[in-house]
Amino acid sequence: MKNPRAVLRMVALASAALLFVPAQASSGPFSAIKVVNDRTITQFEFDQRLLFMRLLRQPGDVQELAMQTLIEDRLRMSAGDRFGIKLTPEQVNAGMTEFASRANLDVEQFVKIIGGAGVQPETFRDFVEAGLVWREVVRGKYGPGLAISDAAIDRARASFAPTASLMYRLSVIELPATGAGREAALVEAQALRLKLRAGADFATLARANSKVPSAARGGALDWIKLADLPTDAGLAVRKLQPGGLSDLVVLDDKVQIYRLEEQKQDVLTPKTQVVDYAELLIPDDAKSIANARATVDTCNDLYGLAKGLPADRLTRQTVPVSQLPKSIAGPLSMLDAGESSTALTRGGYRVFLMLCRRGPAENELPSRDETRLQLTNQKLGTLAQVYLEELRSEAIIRTP
Repeated sequence: MKNPRAVLRMVALASAALLFVPAQASSGPFSAIKVVNDRTITQFEFDQRLLFMRLLRQPGDVQELAMQTLIEDRLRMSAGDRFGIKLTPEQVNAGMTEFASRANLDVEQFVKIIGGAGVQPETFRDFVEAGLVWREVVRGKYGPGLAISDAAIDRARASFAPTASLMYRLSVIELPATGAGREAALVEAQALRLKLRAGADFATLARANSKVPSAARGGALDWIKLADLPTDAGLAVRKLQPGGLSDLVVLDDKVQIYRLEEQKQDVLTPKTQVVDYAELLIPDDAKSIANARATVDTCNDLYGLAKGLPADRLTRQTVPVSQLPKSIAGPLSMLDAGESSTALTRGGYRVFLMLCRRGPAENELPSRDETRLQLTNQKLGTLAQVYLEELRSEAIIRTP
């Protein structure tokens, strides 16, 4: 699914999205304009999808994209029937919630906004359902036999680069809510929220009522990631725009009210930049060098090449960039992970120098399980696209 963050601007753009839609040749809005195998696409469905794509600010030829996605959805749903996949209403609702949340909206808000531009809730639901069914088809068809090798995980972790993370600056009012005082705390929190909605100053109410250290700062918190908040708090905050006030966040022992002050993209900079490298001392002749180059693809391969040799012939170290010996800092700076250099000699041997990894320290890397999941999803995405193209090539797609 495409990222719908542009939906946040759709109210201002709704009038533009409702500009004249060129009519397909048909005798009515519910007549078929395309047939995919035995499944029809009506003029109404096309017009709805076209509006939806415009609201999501999809690039390119939007009319072509609208028809393409409708055809693909028919193929996806047919594959779902073939594999006996039936989604529950709860599964579809969860998918709609996840999609809407990418625009910091709940489903009701999302549906209201697109409805104001003429898009029916069923259009949104059908779009999400086809994507969810397809995900289950792909997982069922390819997932059981999909294996990610340890070498692939090593390569992915070796080339890992931190990505941007969405950060939030929040203010909070928090009241303890336990035991006999829980109901009173909930009533008090609701009264405070009503005052805030009526225009009361958040910082003033936080200083007077909040029961946590941030009260002295008017409730102000440091920059934080959603993942660092309790789950319910994160769900409430992700819906907000700057200046927005959350619903009550009711936890086991407290009740909270958040206000979003500001949000930003933050590129995570590793605390420690390290270099993982290996040095294998090999005979200083062309045959030995050529053999090493032909045999070794990763640093782990060096252990096999060094088997039976004295232990001091192979060394592997992970050190901060600032602590690299000057003699090898230059050659290593020219290498990418998995590349090697034989420019150096030492004690009558040629140094087979290999860069294993450059980047964050081990404790800042994704775990092996997280990396495996990411690679699995990437492979499934590629296989899904290939399978969809197969279904399209085998389908009978016609215009009535």
